[in-house]
Amino acid sequence: MPTSVRLPAFAAVVLLAAAAAGCDNADDGPVAAPTPPSASATGLTASPTAPPDPAYTADGLDLCARTNVKVVADLAPEVTRKDPRPPLARPGAACLFEMRTRAGYQANLRVEASTLATADEARQLYRGTRRATGMTPAGAVPGVGEEAEAFTKRSSPGFKYAEYMVHARTGNLVVKVWLAVGGDSYVANSVLAEKSLAILRATQAAVPTA
Repeated sequence: MPTSVRLPAFAAVVLLAAAAAGCDNADDGPVAAPTPPSASATGLTASPTAPPDPAYTADGLDLCARTNVKVVADLAPEVTRKDPRPPLARPGAACLFEMRTRAGYQANLRVEASTLATADEARQLYRGTRRATGMTPAGAVPGVGEEAEAFTKRSSPGFKYAEYMVHARTGNLVVKVWLAVGGDSYVANSVLAEKSLAILRATQAAVPTA
């Protein structure tokens, strides 16, 4: 009579468990990887894409016609000549007004709107003007662009000649206004500043976006 083989109780349990597992998974396919939680489920939201900055273009803009010289009529009522030549070596528009005061003294107003290919190029122009102007810095000017500043100068070429210049950059647009008036005495910087800023804001508003 053959001797029966008795398995240890632990081994028997292991074999039974393996057999049961093999039966349960015999027809199963590959186990799919767990799906990661969505952004909304984790409380995270995607950052919105910032809209591109507007691109200004002043090519073809007639600043001789668009500039309101009545702003300075109390200082120099007579316009003797207009020069519409655009800024040198850069895209944009400009106008130089040669004027006379009531007393017959020289006065000048130049308005420029330069529109560069990029904001970085406009920033370089803005900073280059600061270095090359030869005028005395009068400080930053708030509220007229991403960056803006003014300059002053006084000289005596046979009469008292007061100059004020302000320029401002917004994106790829740089606007510059230079106002100079001669007389028996210097015109106050505050008077020149008020009129120059009014013309600068109007010029900024006149330049269309592409």
